[in-house]
Amino acid sequence: MSANRLIMFIGLVACTTAALAEGEKNSQVFFRGAYSRLTTSRGGEVFTDTAGAAGTNGKKGGYSVAAGVDLALTPSKGFLNFGTLIGEIFTEYSRFSHQTVRQTTSALLAGTANSDVSVSQMNVTVAPKLRIDVSESVRPYVIPAGVAWLVNSPPSNDSTYLDMGIPFAVGVDFPIVSQLSLGADARYTYAFNHSNTHNSYYSVGAYAGINF
Repeated sequence: MSANRLIMFIGLVACTTAALAEGEKNSQVFFRGAYSRLTTSRGGEVFTDTAGAAGTNGKKGGYSVAAGVDLALTPSKGFLNFGTLIGEIFTEYSRFSHQTVRQTTSALLAGTANSDVSVSQMNVTVAPKLRIDVSESVRPYVIPAGVAWLVNSPPSNDSTYLDMGIPFAVGVDFPIVSQLSLGADARYTYAFNHSNTHNSYYSVGAYAGINF
């Protein structure tokens, strides 16, 4: 590609983006808080509570803090004439259990020290989102599937902590003004359990979004 064609291409992309930004605010940066719950307790594992040596770190329900970016891939109602196709990048930290239990390193050294241990997970998701533009004030959406990369703490019994999964979600976005939205959603991440522990979980929460 020649320099002139490259400049023309960049200019076309910039003009298209500017036109979409001027007429519509379909993209969003959002911040979310939620209740999260593991489908299976991790209590009784080696690194969560030293196999229950001094109490079990087995709670399944906790909280999540998340943030994400929605990037509009089509204009409003530009996907099959009724919806907007969006690409979502989503990051979420969830803490499911936090207990004072036997510290694993201490136990390995024949000690009896207890300490606070959090059972937590970091989720980084990339997924398509289909938003159905019912009206200017109500915009339900669905994530039919995607890819989730999961980091678990503490590690599993075989000392591994990385996993992958498939995220699903349904929600609704309520634009308050053109630049601001409030919304709520329910999400479920099915984990492949590559780390030899059960990592699937769901979360239900609310968010505030800045539209652009």
